Amino acid sequence: TQRAQDTETEKNEFMRNMSYEIRTPLTAVVGFAELFEQRHTPEEETIFVNEIRSNASRLLELINNILFLSRLDARMIEFSAQPTDFAEQFDMFCQDGWGGRTVEGVKYVVENPYRHLSVVIDSQNLGHVIRQVVANAAQNTQKGAVHARYDYINDQLVITIDDTGCGIPQDKLTTIFDRFVSGEHNGIGLGLSICQDLITQMGGTIRINSKVGRGTTVWISLPCEANEIERK
Repeated sequence: TQRAQDTETEKNEFMRNMSYEIRTPLTAVVGFAELFEQRHTPEEETIFVNEIRSNASRLLELINNILFLSRLDARMIEFSAQPTDFAEQFDMFCQDGWGGRTVEGVKYVVENPYRHLSVVIDSQNLGHVIRQVVANAAQNTQKGAVHARYDYINDQLVITIDDTGCGIPQDKLTTIFDRFVSGEHNGIGLGLSICQDLITQMGGTIRINSKVGRGTTVWISLPCEANEIERK
């Protein structure tokens, strides 16, 4: 009975948050679209268009994440582990993650200690997680560096993403993977929740350590079999 009550409470809270998160950008889109019918200058028109684009993108991202989460909750995401040369893909995942989010003066470093590392993993879903974590790191880092690296230790692929960004307060670390928990840049708050669900369903773990003003470190550990290992 307690589990059923907890589930119902969580579902109701999720629906309230989802309703608010959808209404906010949708209201902005409708509001700025209506302003076109009123007198306005060309300069104002540019502002209207930018606001509509920004909020429409936010709304689309939110809907895509909610649909993805619903499939995760229903165990409808298919996981297909195949031999993959992770050494070839890791750099691409990182570049995709911080692409378009780079800041002048910040260093973006990928540390790849292998020439070849063939491991049996679901590269599509693992790549989704890496891109999300790297994107968060880049978005929250205005000076210093974002450093991504990995290794294969004790039959586990261990990925580490470091940044020297704004950091996360200690009281928020315990809820950082909860749904609709957003960071300093007012993100939607579903990215890390999706990452945790994906990694958990693949049999791995994801952990975060952070200090305000010092930066954040994210560790991803995924058990997997290695077929070929060639270090640089």
